[in-house]
Amino acid sequence: MSDNPWPRLKVLALVLVLAIAGFAAVGLWRGLPSSSVPRQLTIPERDCGLLQHFASLDDLKAHLNASPYGWPWMYGDARLLGAGDVSTAGTAYSGTNNQVAGVDEADIVKTDGTYVYAATWNAKTYGSEVAIVRAYPAETAALVSTIPVDAPVQGLFVDGPRLAVISGSWSAYLLGGAMPVPYFYRSETRVLVYDLADPASPDLVRNVTVTGSYLNARLIGDVATLVVQDYLYLMDNGTTDVLPTVWTDGVPRDLTYADIGYFADSDGSNVDTIVLSVDLASDAAPAFESFLTRGVYQMYVSPSSLYVAGVEWESNPDRTFVAESSTVHKVAIADGAVHYVCSVKVPGTILNQFSMDERDGDLRVATTLGQWTDQGMATSAAVYVFDDLLNPIGRLTGLAAGERIFAARFLGDRAYLVTFRRVDPLFVLDVSDPRDPRVLGELKMPGVSEYLHPYDATHLIGVGMDDPSGTGRLHGLKLSLYDVADVAHPAELSSFSIGTADGEWAWSEALYDPHAFLFAPELNLLSIPVTLSQWGGNAYTYWQGAYVFDVSPQAFEGFALRGTISHADKAGALDYWSYQVRRSLYIGDVLYTVSNRLLLGNALDTLAEVARVPL
Repeated sequence: MSDNPWPRLKVLALVLVLAIAGFAAVGLWRGLPSSSVPRQLTIPERDCGLLQHFASLDDLKAHLNASPYGWPWMYGDARLLGAGDVSTAGTAYSGTNNQVAGVDEADIVKTDGTYVYAATWNAKTYGSEVAIVRAYPAETAALVSTIPVDAPVQGLFVDGPRLAVISGSWSAYLLGGAMPVPYFYRSETRVLVYDLADPASPDLVRNVTVTGSYLNARLIGDVATLVVQDYLYLMDNGTTDVLPTVWTDGVPRDLTYADIGYFADSDGSNVDTIVLSVDLASDAAPAFESFLTRGVYQMYVSPSSLYVAGVEWESNPDRTFVAESSTVHKVAIADGAVHYVCSVKVPGTILNQFSMDERDGDLRVATTLGQWTDQGMATSAAVYVFDDLLNPIGRLTGLAAGERIFAARFLGDRAYLVTFRRVDPLFVLDVSDPRDPRVLGELKMPGVSEYLHPYDATHLIGVGMDDPSGTGRLHGLKLSLYDVADVAHPAELSSFSIGTADGEWAWSEALYDPHAFLFAPELNLLSIPVTLSQWGGNAYTYWQGAYVFDVSPQAFEGFALRGTISHADKAGALDYWSYQVRRSLYIGDVLYTVSNRLLLGNALDTLAEVARVPL
């Protein structure tokens, strides 16, 4: 038997973190502000004049002491353990599936048309890595180098000759005593910038680290903008504060009370939301904006503005009535500067980044309002429009009574919403006049689309779940091709279902992460990862890989399965996670699929294997 204690310690640490996270969630709910008659917001409320900055450290401590939340809890005589070291061509190819043109989104796989950069996990070292593969031409494909990363990789950016690796780790605070026990942990997010002049030997040239957990990131030009969230702590009976720190190549910049903004109507909020701007092409110190919120969960970025949104609930003491609203904060990010602009509170919850969109300076937001009552839950959908200072200028409310939004997409003068309870209504909205958004038409059919992607000006692709019984019980994957040329009468032109038979189950990462969705309109190519399980008698079969389609409304009215690709055909059952296809991309005439252990290249026309590179 091995005497090495590290595997056991890692398992113990993981258990402790999971337990802490569970306690935190309970504490958050139990700490919700309550009143005898909570007010349900019915129209947007703009609060741009409420951001203030603390005049002293005592004011900041008083604010944190007033926190309505039950977590993080405050203990005395704490010490820090394990803070972590701060180390100082012409071929066509697909990029990341980004929401906004010119705004690159961080993802676990990137390509520059010659090399593929993939975040992987080394099962032997229990560590994260970034694999650099010379992928094209396929006949010379090979692994050229591997970058070890001391924390899970959250996302990558490729910026010319530079590779940015965003990673996240945590540091545990311990109670004192002979048997110290962790009682909360603190996250750190790092931006590691590598020079790729020699891809076989990438050179670390920048390390920007900030305390806080990673939310998301975008790259515009050479500037990467991240959003992280850090809890502010009071320890030693409220006499000691723990504030965020930003390290630039090992040099710390401790935030002070004067760096932290707060909103006059958010008593006791203790989540410091930090918007950090890092120029990947220079060694300048990052710019940042920092303000206290109750937590943000969604992020949308235009070429000049960043929006973060968080949901807030208030209830009466017995929780028979819950009022919900979402606050959207706007931050200007042009030219690498970071400056808070304004905030607005809207009724309901915001599903994801595709529920927000900016056009001509106006922000459009789709929400679901669900209100708990003694009679059950009444829900509806709405769209709100705001000008560049978040003044409300238009709204459309009361859509889809009894349902909630499963997907949203704003495309120029049109917006598309998918709501669901028993059937799937696809709403076509006219948002050309920001003061008067209106419904043009709707389509009801079984199943639900959870992601909408434009095919062309008059067609949409939907990825979601099927409803083979027509009873509202979702079962199996469903691809839909919508014809929205006749806005008053949208139609489902074609569909393709996977795993809808009895004893079957299907799922795709593309349902919740659009980066797993590859659509190349110039090739009529669609590829998504699929997991398919089947039960028959006493037999159980499992398959995971990529489904590859031809898509054309004109040629064959929809989807034609070109073929499937699997990385796990020869892998054992224990290698299931290692060979799960996560991403697809193409370079030239080759379709590449990427799993944790393998990059596979297949000819686009025949899907014959032309390259295999173990990672």
